[in-house]
Amino acid sequence: MTYGPATRPATLPEPLTRALTWVGDRLPAFLPPPDPAAPRDRLKPLSELALAHHWLAARLGPGVRELDGWRDFLVEACSGGLAARAATAEPADALYLMQPYLWLRAAGQVVDACEDVLRVRARAGVRPGSPGVLHALEAAGLLRTGQDWAGLCRTAVLGRDRTEEDLTRDAYRVTHAVFYATDMGATAPALSTAERDRIAALLHRLRDLAERAGRWDLLIETHIALRGVGAGSPAAEEEWAARRETLAVHCHGGTPLDEAAAGRLARDRPGPDDPALFRSCYHATLADLLLQSLSVPGTRETTETTQTPATTRTPETQGDPSPCPKPPSRQPPSRQRPPLTRTSSS
Repeated sequence: MTYGPATRPATLPEPLTRALTWVGDRLPAFLPPPDPAAPRDRLKPLSELALAHHWLAARLGPGVRELDGWRDFLVEACSGGLAARAATAEPADALYLMQPYLWLRAAGQVVDACEDVLRVRARAGVRPGSPGVLHALEAAGLLRTGQDWAGLCRTAVLGRDRTEEDLTRDAYRVTHAVFYATDMGATAPALSTAERDRIAALLHRLRDLAERAGRWDLLIETHIALRGVGAGSPAAEEEWAARRETLAVHCHGGTPLDEAAAGRLARDRPGPDDPALFRSCYHATLADLLLQSLSVPGTRETTETTQTPATTRTPETQGDPSPCPKPPSRQPPSRQRPPLTRTSSS
């Protein structure tokens, strides 16, 4: 998988700029609650913001003012010790809780205190507990061995036939496995044509399911995954774009998670700073930004790959993070990261 460097387009499409601004206007809402008894996934919104920042910055290139604001916010949050304190307090979940920093590091920012926590946890034997955390570690340059994400697609997506009930239950497991293998829809996976066709057929079923159920975030994810396996549909994406504009009316420009959320927002008409608006829209808005970015001229140019590199291994929940964080000595062009910028912790 290879792609050329992103170049900043002269003008970004209005819906994309509007969504970037929607997120930028609500950055403090991505911070976790101060309650120390908050659930394990309290940093999930911040992790999703950092992930989206990484991919959008790589695709849209430098000079996107809104993304500069996201980056400064993420640097401040991580250098202030947010993720590091959480990881230190809950060492067994340290890598999961460090995901905001891992994606910031993938975008080229290094924070000393976070590096220290990663070293300590790696030396203590902590290993990633999910493919998502493993993907973040790889993007951050902290794995000794590249991962065979195509192999994960074979097992997690093609490993068995799925009934409608199975597909409903496993929906995000399917889309995320394709995300990991395709750089979030931007590059062709190391799969045969027949395997990609089988995945596309499953994703078409999933897209139909999402449309019938009004699960807009899942619909967006299937569009991204279909792009990744070379089966994107411009007509279907245009249909979604028209629906998105209708939904945005009651979301102050954001995208609601599902039809139930859209109905609540239309009924209650929350203000632009209402926490209910943020909770109902942030995830789907970030996902839709990633989808829209795939259509911006001047972004990554992809080349098809059908062979799994010999230097990779199939992802497992027990990965192999380097005890001393550093970039792998050999990275394929599609995994190259920007130069690192170091920030001292406050």
